[in-house]
Amino acid sequence: MDGKELLSANDFAKKVELCAKASKEVSNGSFIICARTDARGVMGIEETIRRSKLYIDAGADMIFPEGLASREEFKLVAKELKAHKKDVFILANMTEFGKTPYITHKEFEEYGYNCVIYPVSTLRVAMRAVDDMLEELKQKGTLEGQLGNMQTRKDLYNTLHYVPGEEWHYPSSTKKDY
Repeated sequence: MDGKELLSANDFAKKVELCAKASKEVSNGSFIICARTDARGVMGIEETIRRSKLYIDAGADMIFPEGLASREEFKLVAKELKAHKKDVFILANMTEFGKTPYITHKEFEEYGYNCVIYPVSTLRVAMRAVDDMLEELKQKGTLEGQLGNMQTRKDLYNTLHYVPGEEWHYPSSTKKDY
């Protein structure tokens, strides 16, 4: 999004420092402090790198450089940050219809990113399906034509690991690899 304003880098670094201190006190440092910077869209890529390094020095475990606009920028940021602190985590934001080109999670990994988020992708797909379903209901008065797009009750129960009539417990040992 355009029109952003930034806190001063030093004020934000102080916030990161306080968060890192609290993480150490409360969780023995196991709570990851992720510092986001939106400097790219406001002040440019060099300021993104400068602020990111400042936040790492203040105690950030992960950096989220928002609004990078090319593969070259993603590579440059990762190279600079990993040179500054080898084990820093770097998060990439892969959102459709934004400034970021479409990059695969494998490419991000090759560039040095540890995490890729797709913050509204499932919502966008779901809302398109909801719009299509509502239009069909409006036009035809029935959703029979949408049945093939719907998750069946059986599939829902399988996803939730739910058996009707049995007490449900959160399935701690199940992991679905997407």
